[in-house]
Amino acid sequence: MDKVLLKDLQAFCKLGIYDSERILGQSVLIQLAMEMDLSQACSSDSIDDTVNYAEVSVISRTVAQKKEYLLIEHLAQEIINALFEKFSRIQAVEIDITKTIVNADQFTGTPAVHIYRKRPN
Repeated sequence: MDKVLLKDLQAFCKLGIYDSERILGQSVLIQLAMEMDLSQACSSDSIDDTVNYAEVSVISRTVAQKKEYLLIEHLAQEIINALFEKFSRIQAVEIDITKTIVNADQFTGTPAVHIYRKRPN
């Protein structure tokens, strides 16, 4: 299966299990791989035969900013759901979300999740 990739998408959101994380907000870095058949787009050279990555970017950032999330996992699933809803061509989504700065006392490290979902039948 072919993939459209969107790398290093930055979003700011209210995310985390600690109050300080949600009050101050978090910057996250999102990597997306969207599986679909791109053979028609390869020959047509038409945006109608693929997904518009600018729209993917807007959708992903809008989802990240629309509400508070406790878990990165939940944010990832919400982005996947929105992409499946908007783009019928997408057959599967692979997403990585990384917190770039964690606003929590005594925490060190770089938390991230990697989730892969196929379109529900």
